[in-house]
Amino acid sequence: MSLPLALVDSGRGEPWRAGLAVVAGAAVAAAGALLLGEYNFDGAPIFAGAALLGLFVAEAVIAVGTRRGLLPAVASIVLAGAGLVWAAWISSGRDLAQLPTEGWAAVAVGAVAAGIMAAWPSRVADSRPAPAETE
Repeated sequence: MSLPLALVDSGRGEPWRAGLAVVAGAAVAAAGALLLGEYNFDGAPIFAGAALLGLFVAEAVIAVGTRRGLLPAVASIVLAGAGLVWAAWISSGRDLAQLPTEGWAAVAVGAVAAGIMAAWPSRVADSRPAPAETE
């Protein structure tokens, strides 16, 4: 079973970019989870860390996938949320029942930040030069 080309095409004729963008976002989310998991998941600092992780994940997805929109936003939300839940699991001693409400709110903040970053239209339409026409 293969995905329709519209779901994986980056708009530049390179369908592999979407898959590679998800891999890049997952790598950033995993690295962030391992780093944030070493800290307590409560208080104001975790909100900043969660938001930054969400922004970093979205930036990785956008940079590799070379586009913004609904599909990159959904991928960024899922990856950032998963990374933050993993970090919370590590931080709570492998027991999410021990996670305070602030921790769950931080997961939501990070996921929302990732989604907004990936869906927000770019201020610069496309800084790449147009391809040269051949005769």
